[in-house]
Amino acid sequence: MAQDFTPPALIPPLRLRDGRSLTEIGTLDEALVFAETHPLPKGDYDGMLRRLQAAHETEDLIEAGNAFKWWAEANAILVEPGLPE
Repeated sequence: MAQDFTPPALIPPLRLRDGRSLTEIGTLDEALVFAETHPLPKGDYDGMLRRLQAAHETEDLIEAGNAFKWWAEANAILVEPGLPE
């Protein structure tokens, strides 16, 4: 991989509740790290991890980002834009 490689971005970045703080997730790499360190039970956790790990083509990247967002929504940790923190 080239050193100037930029990981695929989540547009817009997602804000997730992490205990009492908020974490902003801006890339699929950040999403994967967050998901691996926060194995929450709702949603298709294993499928979401596989999508994040295997995403390389444009369609796969979009699907992985959507899977992560849906998992975060299912676990009630996604903070929607415009809502109080």
